[in-house]
Amino acid sequence: MRGGYTDAAALETLLSALPGKAIVVEGYSGDRQDGSAVYWVHGEKVDWRWLLRNLDLGWVLEDGNLETMRSWDKWYRDSLGLTDVMERHGCEYLSITEEVLAGRVEDPLRVKKRVEARYPGVQYSKLYGYMPSRLAAYEGTPLICLGHLKGAGGTYPSLTIKNLFGLVPDPWRSWWHGPGDTRLSRSIIDIAKIYSSYFSLIGVCEAFSCYTVSDPSGEVKTSYGAYRIEDGDGFAACGANLSDLDSVVCGLIRVDPSNVGYLKEAKAVFGAYNEDAVSEASSCSRQWFPGV
Repeated sequence: MRGGYTDAAALETLLSALPGKAIVVEGYSGDRQDGSAVYWVHGEKVDWRWLLRNLDLGWVLEDGNLETMRSWDKWYRDSLGLTDVMERHGCEYLSITEEVLAGRVEDPLRVKKRVEARYPGVQYSKLYGYMPSRLAAYEGTPLICLGHLKGAGGTYPSLTIKNLFGLVPDPWRSWWHGPGDTRLSRSIIDIAKIYSSYFSLIGVCEAFSCYTVSDPSGEVKTSYGAYRIEDGDGFAACGANLSDLDSVVCGLIRVDPSNVGYLKEAKAVFGAYNEDAVSEASSCSRQWFPGV
């Protein structure tokens, strides 16, 4: 669906600007299919409601589910032109889901020690077992979080910090959302703690071609609400402090960052964002995003 994800042009723009080769990292997503995908556990069809009650990733290895995930992920990358872009730039594509399921991860106790030397511990220790050794080998290097701008004018926009939630290896991430999204904000910030303990995070929030606006009467209807799609006119914002970056973008898209759950969590963990910058952004939001 146009507007829902980073497109090939955005990835091309980023990779063309980098001085060397990159590894594109993501977890599999159960949403990346045409609606016909079916998943089974012990011979019974399951959906996100079942997954909401079950944290263990073992279900992915049952009844051909992993093969289904692989084929849909390839379909997604191929159909959006992402595969062509990555091949043209000599990129490696690394699936967090595959690495975790294969056990190619760092010792959780070492990850825990590293994270808790900088931040309060994560709420659910299972996250400490989700750092791929393939990535940890590059500790200290930049990790660019390329977030497509979604949810302008709403209450829970997806920018750069929230984009890190895609590094949770569970393809549906239902359990990490929690009932009524009660675990979501904490889960987002906890995975951010882990990756910021290993890498120098850089956020890039883009609406190069388009962005989505929360709108009950919007043309796109989903299980979590409705939205419309607006042209992006080449917008991008970047910064090394993801909390500051997302808060300023919130100002531009007419969202109060003090009401966004994961930004409140981020403020407590990573420090306060620049409220003066947010106010300045809010004052000129119509110039940047007249469609909100």
